[in-house]
Amino acid sequence: MITLKEHIGVVLSPSDQEFDKFGSAFGCVLHEERESTWCLYYTGSIDKSWSNASIGVATSKDGVNFAKYPSNPILSMGKQSVTPAIFRASNDYWMVFALEPVMGHGRRLGIAVASNAFGPWTFVKQLIQPDKPWEGDSIDVGPSIVPVDDDYLVFYSNVEGGFFSRHIFGQKSIRRRMGILKLKVSNGREIQFRRWEGNPLSHLNGERGSWNESLFCPGYFRLHETHYLLPTGSIYSVGHPYKQYIGIVEDSSPTFEHPFSVRLLIDGPKEKNKILPTARSEIALDTPCPLMRQNELWLYYAVMDRADGIWKTALSIFLVD
Repeated sequence: MITLKEHIGVVLSPSDQEFDKFGSAFGCVLHEERESTWCLYYTGSIDKSWSNASIGVATSKDGVNFAKYPSNPILSMGKQSVTPAIFRASNDYWMVFALEPVMGHGRRLGIAVASNAFGPWTFVKQLIQPDKPWEGDSIDVGPSIVPVDDDYLVFYSNVEGGFFSRHIFGQKSIRRRMGILKLKVSNGREIQFRRWEGNPLSHLNGERGSWNESLFCPGYFRLHETHYLLPTGSIYSVGHPYKQYIGIVEDSSPTFEHPFSVRLLIDGPKEKNKILPTARSEIALDTPCPLMRQNELWLYYAVMDRADGIWKTALSIFLVD
């Protein structure tokens, strides 16, 4: 059983640095056990419209109080480099992220590599760009990379519908869904990848008007023999300001083909004043990144008050029995 212990609230906010002056969110947390250090890789924006976004890192000794790396950003490509997901393989650090080389041309997924947690990061290659009907014209990546046998599973999601749904039916028609990309990493820094044949994971989406109408950018953790997927949920069909949530899916498989539970974990509209006490409108949620600490689930996620449009990183702690 997973129950809420405490909403800690915001643990990372925008700074005076130009690259993250209007946003510090969409992050991935990596715990370096040897140094007892938490590294929070996050996305920074120079303005509210996210016309130029890059990736930075912040560190902490307790998982709550973070200090930003003085040489940020650590990765900047094109107009947008966003939603980093970090994993270790072949004695290297790898980062899967979404990038938009030219503004307005849609995000695709790329991968970079470094020999240590702070870089320098070297771009390796583009992985996939949206070319499946369900992917629309832009995709993002969730914050968790999952090792399974010889593969690494990358959970990604469409950002919006394609041209037809966006321009004919408008924003209310958006139905975000999730897919899986499988990676193989060799000792020579060679990357092989393929989309999972079961894409998209539409069976996890709910009916129109339900909290899981749209699902995107999920985190992942495993406890004993159970796999947990933590997607962000949104009800776009009711219009702005959109109501958003974080859910939890349980399955015996990391591909979540036959889940035995799909339920709410964080109810954004009901819990917004505890998560973001200063919120004047509905809160937006995104990229839940889980980290297990003994019998506690520490969940980092992006949060934004729709009244001011500034993205930050928040933390909530859950007890796991």
